[in-house]
Amino acid sequence: MNRGKPVTREPQINPQSVSFKPTDLIIPESLQEMFPEQVDLFKNLQDKEKQLDLLVNRKLLDLQDYQNNNINGVMEDSDKNEILRIFIYNISENQPWQLAKQSEDQSEEAKAIAAGSAQADPSWTLRIEGRFLNDEAADNASRKKFSSFLSSISVELFKGATKEKLDANNIIEWHDELQQIKSEIEREEQQFDGLDIKRVGSSIPGNPTEEVSCQILIQPKMYPIKLSILSKDLVELLGTNEITQHDCFVKLFNYIQVNDLFQFDQDKNLQQQQNSILIKSDDALLKIFQLEKFNVPQMLDIISTRLLKPVEPIKLNYTVNTLTNSTLGDMIIDLKINSDLLNKSSAGGANKSVSDLINELMNNQANSIEVNKLNENISLTLQLLNYNKIKYDFYKKFSEDPVKFLQKINDKNHEFLKIICSDSVGYNTNEYIDEEIFRKSEYYKDNIISEQVNLLLSSGRL
Repeated sequence: MNRGKPVTREPQINPQSVSFKPTDLIIPESLQEMFPEQVDLFKNLQDKEKQLDLLVNRKLLDLQDYQNNNINGVMEDSDKNEILRIFIYNISENQPWQLAKQSEDQSEEAKAIAAGSAQADPSWTLRIEGRFLNDEAADNASRKKFSSFLSSISVELFKGATKEKLDANNIIEWHDELQQIKSEIEREEQQFDGLDIKRVGSSIPGNPTEEVSCQILIQPKMYPIKLSILSKDLVELLGTNEITQHDCFVKLFNYIQVNDLFQFDQDKNLQQQQNSILIKSDDALLKIFQLEKFNVPQMLDIISTRLLKPVEPIKLNYTVNTLTNSTLGDMIIDLKINSDLLNKSSAGGANKSVSDLINELMNNQANSIEVNKLNENISLTLQLLNYNKIKYDFYKKFSEDPVKFLQKINDKNHEFLKIICSDSVGYNTNEYIDEEIFRKSEYYKDNIISEQVNLLLSSGRL
């Protein structure tokens, strides 16, 4: 049987993400007055970024729509299904009990030869293999191999009841590299029917120190790509737990249209109407979107970022058992695969190219990392800009009238001290709390309330 070569990777540690307050990402109005052209340019870039995100999402939906049309309505719940059976088991080699049994069956001369030769270390091999339950011969050159129906396999090895790492290479991963393999011939050469993971040692189930356990993640391929629905209310509305992003939008759009929830502004031109069409939420949409009114771009953004997520892989827990020669048959899982769907997706041509393109767009980790770095740099720059603006205001006021400015700072510090030392504060001349102050609207100005809340949060009072 053709065995795939697993790729062993060290656990990846993501760099620490920088935490920001929402106010760190906003340019203050005072800076807008000082640099109106630069601030306007920055805001225009932000608007263009939103339009670009919307355009990318729309094009992705168009690709999925084109893909659905090519499939001609073939669904996973149709009658033309085949069973992909996956076997997970281990094989034991050179275990002490195996060597003892071999020694009993050997002659005296063979025992003497074995005693003089180097004895191999005990080992075990974990195997993950599969094939379809059909009449197709195993040696058929055109037969699709096991890995061609999977996007990835991940195996993590643990030892003992404390789930410690088995060794430095305890994480083994295989991914269908869509970007690295250029041609279909190269892709076929890389496919395999089984994945082998071999380690030295023994595993005794139930033993707190000798037991080796595995967490196995298997991600099947899906055409078109389906996503899990996070909102229970959306599940009730659509009647399914998994759906493509395109179908989700189309079904919600039809629901809104049937229930006459669109609001149009007839006074605006066509281009303005497209950007100002509002959707009035009924009870069902209000539970899903948490908005009284929203437009189509907002709907697309919420669907892609808050309502849908990638389908969870198949998670399996397996315990290696070296007390027997083989555990074949102990763990078997069956996956229902639509044969027409797979034949069309793997036959090459336009639909396969679209599927690969969608996978690359959704799973491009390099671009995601680069975009996150750019967003982090922008956030740090804005934070530094706000900090420098505070310094600028301080030195500017200090240079205009040092005595008055320092006196104002002293009064503020005195005021903050009273806030910390009491549950409430008033701004009267005798330095005592006057409850009459709280009845006036001037007390509840945004800047004053913000200062007091920030101070109480910093001091641990809230």
